[in-house]
Amino acid sequence: MGRGGYSALALKAGEAMTDEEKKEYREKLIADFKTYNHIDYDDDTEIIELLLDTVLEELGDLIPDFDPYTMKSRQRLLALVFLKELYDNREKYQKDSKGVSNAVASMLLKEIYKGGSK
Repeated sequence: MGRGGYSALALKAGEAMTDEEKKEYREKLIADFKTYNHIDYDDDTEIIELLLDTVLEELGDLIPDFDPYTMKSRQRLLALVFLKELYDNREKYQKDSKGVSNAVASMLLKEIYKGGSK
């Protein structure tokens, strides 16, 4: 596939991807994250998917014209690094209610001032 398995999908940049291609791309991101973090079990797949959705949404807020299905190498690496940070510190946020409240408050303010989804 080349480029870490993304090249066939990257060729569709600017075109609408099918639902199957989007699913394949997402599964590849999750597999890359698990490889990046040496995770060889599926117990945390649901939380990883939720964290991935959050990271992609944040990147979309921060990067002009961001498209989660046509990320450049640097954007994919940023997504993996941000996802790792959230994943590695998920217990910290569970124990530190102030950390949770700050994170939740930040996301809530973005939703309020941007009007939620566009």
